[in-house]
Amino acid sequence: MGRYIKIILSFLFVTGTILIPNFQQVIADGIFEENLPPATVGDRVASLYTKISPPILTSDTMQNAFFQLRLFDSKTGNNITNVNYFLTITKADKLLLRELFYSKEGPLSLKFEPGAGPIKVYGTTEPFLGGWSSETGQLTISGPALSEGGLYHFGIEIFGIDNVRNIFVPENAPRFDSYLSIGDVFSTNLTYGNQNYNSTLISYYDRIQNFTFEPKDVEAKWDMPFDWNVSRIRSQNIFVHEEIKFPKSFGEFSNSTIFSGTVNGQPVVGRSLAIDPFTSEKALIIHFLLNKNDILKLAENNAVLGISNDSMKFTIRPQGNESQKTSEDVVTDTGGIHASLLWNPNPPVIGENALGLNFSDALSGNRLNADVNYDLSVKTGSGEEIVSVNNITTTNGISNQTLTLPSEGTFNLEIEVKSLKVVNQTLPDTTRNGIARGFVVVP
Repeated sequence: MGRYIKIILSFLFVTGTILIPNFQQVIADGIFEENLPPATVGDRVASLYTKISPPILTSDTMQNAFFQLRLFDSKTGNNITNVNYFLTITKADKLLLRELFYSKEGPLSLKFEPGAGPIKVYGTTEPFLGGWSSETGQLTISGPALSEGGLYHFGIEIFGIDNVRNIFVPENAPRFDSYLSIGDVFSTNLTYGNQNYNSTLISYYDRIQNFTFEPKDVEAKWDMPFDWNVSRIRSQNIFVHEEIKFPKSFGEFSNSTIFSGTVNGQPVVGRSLAIDPFTSEKALIIHFLLNKNDILKLAENNAVLGISNDSMKFTIRPQGNESQKTSEDVVTDTGGIHASLLWNPNPPVIGENALGLNFSDALSGNRLNADVNYDLSVKTGSGEEIVSVNNITTTNGISNQTLTLPSEGTFNLEIEVKSLKVVNQTLPDTTRNGIARGFVVVP
């Protein structure tokens, strides 16, 4: 606390050049990396890139974690130099870190080594404001921070840029809020019919709790901490992704084509529950993909909050077999991009088929104000590629393709989002990359 007060006093009374920016506070809820919305600083539009890695931690081990920051001119992509970052990290309202960092070149990389003791930063201090610094731009921090899966809040204030003596008026210091997740992995054996089946659950949002399997109902259940405050949900973009894998040898799951998934007792249908039997030869993968609008509808349901107002409760069970249908909307696994699929004819036929794609933001549900660069492929169940179109760029998120399908059957559709080209930005945004998977059925 004493060091924090010292930093603030130095910030208030130092005799450098005072900068008055035109920054807006921006709030975002990302996955494990994101470009925060840009804001104007003088004659520049600046954006802040944040990333946490690795994106996934196992439930029973402690690993080093990294947090990266880069303030850059969003029009040119060039780094903004001599940046003082005042960083506050919290998790579930618990303060983990509050320190000032300085990077001469601009980018900053913090290596977090897990430990039980108090937080300790290893590095030198910049003499003007006293921020922690190093010649390489990487610093090591030891202690209990970023040591487990879950959702972290990174509050970043920019104290100064360009020159070490150029500082912002304190009340006008640019502030960015980044909500990034470290995924949590849970592996267990499911016992059914005197057989054990190894299954894996990954939560990309927060830590997995209370996993159970009910053989009688052939149903898996688990919880995840979640704040259902409606005002909070309305104020920021949110994307929740849960992924569970069942071995294909577990026939009660793998032989089913229809599944019942719920969140806090409410059914999850359509693109929000994605079934993937193709990606892995040995496992059936089921994804819960919930965007802001999905979660807001759930949050406004009193029955949901009556079950729990501090956690998401998931269930998944097979429902039987039914003819698979051609996908009409899909969501990327990690990038938070939604694609609506318009088929002509519908259902598709042998020969030529027209496919219209309309990309939107899966985090908010809003249309993307960007061009999307993507690859598209259609594969058989054995992995043979029958359609392949690469490096397609949409116009304002809209694209049209012609697909030639050679035979009847159920095929795997993959749309790999490679980058976004945002209006008035020179460099493409690669923080939303991911793969969306669905089905193409030729009856």
